[in-house]
Amino acid sequence: MSDILNEYEITSRLKNKNLEYDVIFKKLTDSTNNDAKKYNGKNNLLVVAERQTSGKGRYGRDFYSDNSNGIYFTIRINNCGASGMPRPAIGDITFFPLIAAVSVSQAASSLCNIDLYIKWPNDLLYKSDSGYKKLCGILTEASIEAETRDVSYVITGIGLNVNNDTEDFPEDIKNKVSSLKIISGKKYNRADILCEIVNIFTQFLRMPREILLDEYNKKLLIGVDISFAKNGRIFTGKTMGITKTGNLIVTLENGEETIIQSGEINFV
Repeated sequence: MSDILNEYEITSRLKNKNLEYDVIFKKLTDSTNNDAKKYNGKNNLLVVAERQTSGKGRYGRDFYSDNSNGIYFTIRINNCGASGMPRPAIGDITFFPLIAAVSVSQAASSLCNIDLYIKWPNDLLYKSDSGYKKLCGILTEASIEAETRDVSYVITGIGLNVNNDTEDFPEDIKNKVSSLKIISGKKYNRADILCEIVNIFTQFLRMPREILLDEYNKKLLIGVDISFAKNGRIFTGKTMGITKTGNLIVTLENGEETIIQSGEINFV
C-alpha cells in the first residue's frame, strides 16, 4: 500500500470529490489550528501537517502528533458562503465537533471496515479486548466579532492515528491509544482517509441538523456507566443519547434524568 501525503495527493483527491478548499501542507508545524488562524484568504481552508510538535486537545491537553504515521489537519470554514457553504452562526459552533466525530467514524467504517465509537462529545474510541482505546482527538475553535457577535470563522482540528505502531507512542499513553493499523494489521493511504473525512464533513455542513444528530447517536456510546462533575459534585449514571442541541442525556443512579452541556465524562 502506497502512503504518500503531500499537497498534490491531497488537492487531486479533493478535486475528484468536487471539494473547493485552499490547501496548505507542511512537513512540520506546531499546530495546524494555529496555522489556520493566521490564514487571510476568503476561501475555506484545509491545513495538513506531516507532524505536529504541539498538538492540542480539549482543555489545553496535549494530543501526541509528533509522528509521521497519523493525519493531523484543520478545516477552516469562513463566514463568507464560499463554495455554496452555509455561513456559520454562533449556534452552529457546538455542532462542528459532532460533525467531525461522525465524519471520522464513517470514513473509518467505509474505507477500513473498522467501527469507531464516540465518547461524548468527540473522542473516537475502539473497543478492544483490554478496553476502549483512543484513536482520534478533535478541537474546535472560533473567532467571533465582539460588537456584532458574527462568526468570522470556525476551525476544527482533527488528529487521527492511522499507520502508527505501538512503539510510536510515548510510554505513558501507549496502553491507552491505538491506530487503524494496530487494529487491522493493515497499512492505509492517509490521503484517501483524510480527503474522505473532509468530504463527509463538508456534506454534513450542508445537511439538516436532524440527520447529523441521528448519525451521531448511532455512533455514540450509549448505556455506558460514567461519572461527571456538576455544580461542584460528582455524579454517576448511564449515557442515554443527546439532545437537539448536542448536549448529553444521562440517567442518574436514582432514575432522574440530567443534561450535561459541557465538561468531561469518565467511564466507571
